Amino acid sequence: MSGRPEHRSLEEAVLEALRRAGRPLSARELVEVLGWEGDARPVRRALARLVREGLVERVPDYEGRIQRFRPKRGGGGAGGG
Repeated sequence: MSGRPEHRSLEEAVLEALRRAGRPLSARELVEVLGWEGDARPVRRALARLVREGLVERVPDYEGRIQRFRPKRGGGGAGGG
């Protein structure tokens, strides 16, 4: 059994949660919204993969000194650069 389908569905859940939030979320907030329990590294990895794929963008929060994330406007995706 491969972990690929689980990773893809986690990425889809992360993207959907960011879309529904209506505002940029920190990784910690995203973990809470997803109801993820235990090790948060799989969520963070899925988020990083979505950033690399161009589907999610980082938004600096200078006051909170953290990175927030939101779906990239216009669809993003491979080949967009």
